[in-house]
Amino acid sequence: LGNSWECKKGYRRSGNQCLAVQIPKNAQLSYLGNSWECKKGYRRSGNLCIPMSQTELKKQRELEQAILMEIERRKNQGVSGHDCETEYRTNAEVCVEITGGDLDCSESYGMGYYRDCDVELSYDVDTDYQGGSYLDVEVECTIEIEYKGRQIYSTQSDSNFEDKSHSLYAHESDSNTMNFNFSFSSYKEITSVKISSAECEIKSIDLY
Repeated sequence: LGNSWECKKGYRRSGNQCLAVQIPKNAQLSYLGNSWECKKGYRRSGNLCIPMSQTELKKQRELEQAILMEIERRKNQGVSGHDCETEYRTNAEVCVEITGGDLDCSESYGMGYYRDCDVELSYDVDTDYQGGSYLDVEVECTIEIEYKGRQIYSTQSDSNFEDKSHSLYAHESDSNTMNFNFSFSSYKEITSVKISSAECEIKSIDLY
C-alpha cells in the first residue's frame, strides 16, 4: 500500500532492522519468506529439522490425503473452498479457491499422543476487474477438525478461522496460505486427528 515498509524475502523484521533468516539444514524459506519451515519428510525440533519416522510419514500422508479428499468432496457438493462475489459498482467478480493443504501433528515427547496440530491451507484469489483502480478483498478461511483421545469417549470437534486482505488490480490474481494451530489438553491424550471441513469465502470487496 506504500504507507509502511517490509523486509525483503529472506529477511525478518527485528525492531527497525531486517535480519537474514537463518535456515537450518533440511529446511527452506516459508511461503512468506520471513521465516523457515522443514522440508517434506522432516519435522521441527527446536531450531533443527529432524527426519520423521516411518510412522510419522505414514500419518502425514494419510492426513494430507484426507484434506484433499475433503476438499474434493465439498467441491462436488458445491460448498467447497471455492467462492465468488461481485463488487456492486463495477460488477467485477472476485473468486477464491482452495488449492491444497497440509496437516502436521506434534507428539508429546515420550507420551504417544498429540499435543497440537498445525494446518496450512493454500488458496488462490483472482478477479476479472478491468478498471484503473484496485480492489481490496478480504478472504476468510475456516478449518474444522475431528479428534479422538484415550480419555474421551466420543469424537470431538474444533474449528478455527483466519482473515487476510488482498489488493488486486485489473485481471490480477494472488496466492497465499493461512496457518492454523489446534492445541490439546494433555489430560485428553489425543491419538487421532482428521480434517472434517475446509472452506474459504470472500468476506468483503472494496473499490479504491
